[in-house]
Amino acid sequence: MTHSESSVDYAQDRAGVEDTVAAFVLALDARDIKRAVRCLAPQVTWDYESVTGRPAARLSPADLEARWNATIVHTDASQHFLSLPHIRTDGERATCVVHARVEMRLATSGGSPYTATNGTYTFGLIRAGSDWLIDSVTMALLWNDGNPRIMELAAEKGQRR
Repeated sequence: MTHSESSVDYAQDRAGVEDTVAAFVLALDARDIKRAVRCLAPQVTWDYESVTGRPAARLSPADLEARWNATIVHTDASQHFLSLPHIRTDGERATCVVHARVEMRLATSGGSPYTATNGTYTFGLIRAGSDWLIDSVTMALLWNDGNPRIMELAAEKGQRR
């Protein structure tokens, strides 16, 4: 393979990785959970321990779909701000590390109506034909602002429906 061919392959892989990560978070923010799930591998290591204190877990897309249908869809709005993707590919695997700010809004009877999580996401991806699928998500928390109970309150709101 010539240098120009490997550069083209890397550019295509990089674009595919960026597109998968963007499609995933845009779908979550649009409350299109089915579309978000289509970005996932058959098993996903979900690691929000630095945010929630719960250890990382291997989950199926159906597990994550149920989680999001019980929480995020009951918030008033969310927005994932991701920047400066640092992408590495190695054959059938890729990683994408980004700065992240995730804001959630929920009208509450008490406390702040929003929370913001600031840190870095590390997305692990596997090649699936010509596409990439997310098989791990790790949030490394730097700091939080606002109401840390927003997702808990959203789940309670969903249970009342």
